[in-house]
Amino acid sequence: MGMRPAIRRYLGLAAALAVILSGCEPAPPPEPDPVAYAYAAAWAKGDSRALYELLTDEARATYGEAGVVDRIPRIAEEMTLRSLEVAVGPPVRPRAAPGAPPSRVVAFPLRATFHTARVGDFSRDVTLRLVLVGTEAQARWKVDWTPEAILPRLAAGRLVRMTRLATSRGRILARDGTELATFTDAAAVGLVPGQIRSETATIASLAAAAGIPVDEIRSKLAQPWVRPDSFVPVRTLYEVTAETRAKLTVIEGVQVRPQRVRAYPSGLAAQTLGYLGEASAADAKSAVATRGLAAGDPIGRTGLEAALDDALGGAYGWRLAIIESNEALVETLAEMPAIAGQDVVLALDPAMQRAAEVSLGDQRGAVVAEDPSSGEILALASRPSFDLNLFARGDPAAIAKLNADPEKPLLNRATSGQYTAGSTFKLVTTTAALRAGVYQAGERVDCPFRWTGYGPQFVQVNHETSDLGLIDLRTALARSCNSFFYELGKRLNDKDRDLLPNAARSFGLGKATDIDFVLEEEGLVPSAAWKQQRFANDPAQRVWNPGDATNLAIGQGFFLATPLQMANYVSAVAIDGTVWKPRLVIALQDRNGTVQKTFAAVRAGRALATAADLALVRDGMRGVVEEPQGTVYFPFRTFKVAVAGKSGTAETSAGAPNAWFVGYAPADRPTVAIATVFEEKPGLFGSQDAAVTSRAVFGARFGTP
Repeated sequence: MGMRPAIRRYLGLAAALAVILSGCEPAPPPEPDPVAYAYAAAWAKGDSRALYELLTDEARATYGEAGVVDRIPRIAEEMTLRSLEVAVGPPVRPRAAPGAPPSRVVAFPLRATFHTARVGDFSRDVTLRLVLVGTEAQARWKVDWTPEAILPRLAAGRLVRMTRLATSRGRILARDGTELATFTDAAAVGLVPGQIRSETATIASLAAAAGIPVDEIRSKLAQPWVRPDSFVPVRTLYEVTAETRAKLTVIEGVQVRPQRVRAYPSGLAAQTLGYLGEASAADAKSAVATRGLAAGDPIGRTGLEAALDDALGGAYGWRLAIIESNEALVETLAEMPAIAGQDVVLALDPAMQRAAEVSLGDQRGAVVAEDPSSGEILALASRPSFDLNLFARGDPAAIAKLNADPEKPLLNRATSGQYTAGSTFKLVTTTAALRAGVYQAGERVDCPFRWTGYGPQFVQVNHETSDLGLIDLRTALARSCNSFFYELGKRLNDKDRDLLPNAARSFGLGKATDIDFVLEEEGLVPSAAWKQQRFANDPAQRVWNPGDATNLAIGQGFFLATPLQMANYVSAVAIDGTVWKPRLVIALQDRNGTVQKTFAAVRAGRALATAADLALVRDGMRGVVEEPQGTVYFPFRTFKVAVAGKSGTAETSAGAPNAWFVGYAPADRPTVAIATVFEEKPGLFGSQDAAVTSRAVFGARFGTP
């Protein structure tokens, strides 16, 4: 029986359709690789918006725009990310059953290498999961994103946190290990912002309980590094009574924690050591890359604390980690360890330093003692002085009082005080005259009360009112006859007016000694050229006249020197004419005492003087101390160590003179040279007092009362 026509037509159409369909396979899904590479490129560029556009709808709904677009840059900022490299590995597909359609899920391994400012470089391997979404006609790959695509253990609720690791400041030690600057226990009073409900009330209560200005507390809380869980120190307390602690701990958000703080137990060399202050925002910005410094950290402000701040301060470390919301550590990603500050070792002899400061008392003056064979500074004392611990404790009233004190206790007179030197300069005049041949060894020169070598219209006087007649060099130095040296000054000036200034400069006078890490003044050696320049607009003053030459010959007139320069100059006299670069800092060492760097002796120059001429000068300096007519015979007459020296009384515009003693001991084999000055010392015997102070310092060195 044949088919009905309708059925035959249907079967024909079906057969035709089957033929057509058999020639059109379904379109294959797109490849996932371009999406993986686009994601890697967007992440590496920090384009979190472009990255967000590649995510699945489910991922967007789960983490939200803020959880991706905003969070990824915040993590980069927390890392201090400089750049990011993202390498894409080959795709990994689940194994499909035979005949089954291809998987709609694919994973790409990524190697992310983070280049950070604070903890250097580190890498992590993460997995990027892609899923195929949409109908076959509109299928596309999307990123099934979670935070683990940034870091493997960055699960929901966890944070990326950069934490600063504390360093410790180095000590300043004397040559024998005595701690001049160290640390002691105290308490830090601070706030934890996240524990404060009413900031205004908390700040007011803390200000009242601890005596801290409200504005100061607010400024501490406003620092950029402060987080809700941060401890923000606002004041250091050296003594916390039970009553004070009780008041503080009941204030919302206030905590009292142990703290190690700077201390200066010896009380010595305050101006030289200097003090610390709090780093400003500008300080922190300049040192953050090298030391991790933040505003409020301790930083050297004056003296060695400032000059050696990088060595003493060390460097803060950093730890980048994944943490739980309760601060529990999940994983350390990278770490830059803190570097402890180095100890600074000084050449100072603490016994000599103490003897100098005690003997100077509260009078204005200074002592510098130097090893003439190396330039090492054994004592560097300036008085009046102050307690460095006042600055360590931040006592504003006491600090204000020190700054306002007319006696200027903060001034380091040993290196920044500039004084006329008086007769202590006569050693230079002697060597210059001998070298120039205007004075011969053994020659006797007249010592009248009134010297008129440049004519009766030009009179200069000796400090002794009687005529001493013809005297030799030893007597002239021992009795400090001005007239003798006026004559030498005249002879030098008549031959060449630059002879005496040049000789002074050769001993290191009139210029900075170039001592490391210590601020110093340069002093002044006047000359014809200097005077012409200095008084260029004053024709009456700019001419070098005979009085300038004879005044310089006895250390008066325009001449100025620091005690440091004078000690360095007499060191050159004591040995062989070698002018050393003074050395206060002799080494840097780690906390175990292992020396990391030393500062070797450096010869800065040589005085214009022969060994024979210096021997004559030293013989005259022995007479100053040993002869009954010597100007400082009495201070040393019972001293058990032979001393050579020279006194000086220098006129000042204030009326009272500067009183000097320079010298060295032992006289035959010098190991200590010294310069002592009393500033504007009233009375007639100031140089005697300077000699007494010098004797005390020598006694501390040689164990002689």
